[in-house]
Amino acid sequence: MKTKPMTATTTATSTADLIKPPFKIERVLLHLVTKGSINRLEAEKAPVFDHALNSTMSNEVKQRLGLSFTSLPERHSGYQGLSVIYHRYQLTDESADRAKVLINEYRLKRGADPVNWENAA
Repeated sequence: MKTKPMTATTTATSTADLIKPPFKIERVLLHLVTKGSINRLEAEKAPVFDHALNSTMSNEVKQRLGLSFTSLPERHSGYQGLSVIYHRYQLTDESADRAKVLINEYRLKRGADPVNWENAA
């Protein structure tokens, strides 16, 4: 019995096929830079998908990356109308500039083009 040489069954059709999805910290920072602020309810939804924003802000943004932010409490209606407090996080101006650099570093690591912040609205 003859065997055929093995060949690839799929090939990348564009550079988009080689780009990895954004890291969670990249998604959080991008939202903070482009939207200005975020709370836990907003972070749960697309495109951020962070289910523990308070931990991300404390452990990743503040401790590991050394970025500064403000945290303001917001009252929301929770389960059965009971009041619950979430914090709204906002980067300082200096940290927002540093976050833009970090976002582009993360994008390069995963094979995406960097963001041109001057043209981004």
